[in-house]
Amino acid sequence: MAELRLPVRRSPLGHRAPIEAEAGAVRMAERPFLGKFILRADRHEAVEPLRSVLGLGLPFDPMTSSAAGDTALLWMGPDEWMLVTAPGAASELHAKAKAALAGAHHQLVDASDYHTVIEVAGVKARELLMKLTTLDLHPRAFPAGMATGSVFGKANATIWLPMERADDNGLAFQLFIRWSMADYFWCLLANAGREWGIPEQAAVKGEALTIA
Repeated sequence: MAELRLPVRRSPLGHRAPIEAEAGAVRMAERPFLGKFILRADRHEAVEPLRSVLGLGLPFDPMTSSAAGDTALLWMGPDEWMLVTAPGAASELHAKAKAALAGAHHQLVDASDYHTVIEVAGVKARELLMKLTTLDLHPRAFPAGMATGSVFGKANATIWLPMERADDNGLAFQLFIRWSMADYFWCLLANAGREWGIPEQAAVKGEALTIA
């Protein structure tokens, strides 16, 4: 009888080890398998039920976020948020949120395997990302807690700077990127960090990489 082999879950950047520039100026690493859920709801109906189970409120202001521990809510639109949590807590948190919102008109969709997350950290992280987008990333325009979408090179991504990683010695931008674009985006980021000593990263199939 053939041996039963269970499927192995793999992240889109499982073949990429974390990399670091000279003197730790920039660090890059995938944060695989974070729980990610897209919530659509009337904010006034959803805010208190979610607060009771998540311990944090819905961010009402555009491009803001709220966070408590490993759980965060990112504003995505007037009635849309992304709920982000640690891999091991995703199923339980999803069930609690669904139960809390049972009396409200809403949609809560598991998008965990639609995006992966690349963390770009270090004192030069902001400068590296500035090379790749027209989004104003100056601290006055993009403070801690902000989250929004933009284009980096030829890829769309959501960029978030968590509150708890807000000083220039520990900036840790979180970039949510589609699985199918993850390797391109990884190489793009590495290419932009070459001036600080980030090692060159070859594309998986040898595609030519250009920033323009």
